[in-house]
Amino acid sequence: MTELKYAKNILIEDLMPPQSPEYIKLMEEQKKAGNTIDRTLLLGIQDSIVKGSFFAGCELLWNLTGSGPVNIELAHTHDFDEIIGLVGSIKSRPRDLGGEVEFWMGGEQHIITHTCLIFIPQGVEHCPLIFRMIDSPIFMFEAGNNTVYQKIR
Repeated sequence: MTELKYAKNILIEDLMPPQSPEYIKLMEEQKKAGNTIDRTLLLGIQDSIVKGSFFAGCELLWNLTGSGPVNIELAHTHDFDEIIGLVGSIKSRPRDLGGEVEFWMGGEQHIITHTCLIFIPQGVEHCPLIFRMIDSPIFMFEAGNNTVYQKIR
């Protein structure tokens, strides 16, 4: 049987590199306080996985545990543009995020309660990304026009 030339370009499992020590510390601190986010990392792609690919990743955020919000990312910048998508899962109200997210960009606080795409220009500081409430699952994805997800700071 002939091997398909582009079969390697179709990913069915998450192959993203491990999280940074700063991210692991952030999640551990919140867990000690009793606040976690039940999430499933679905898929990730970048040049080290499929040669020539830009980076993208996606996950499902099911719910929060504990009494406080959960921050899943620290403030940082990139030397490339990035898009973050937050998508609600309420069939009768698809534009309703089914939760509340606090997102910082360029020193501005944004409270997000609707399905949205966020464009972050190269060099603009963004995050934290804080989930205050999740009433129904939220699909989140991020992508950038770079071959690897890399923070400047």
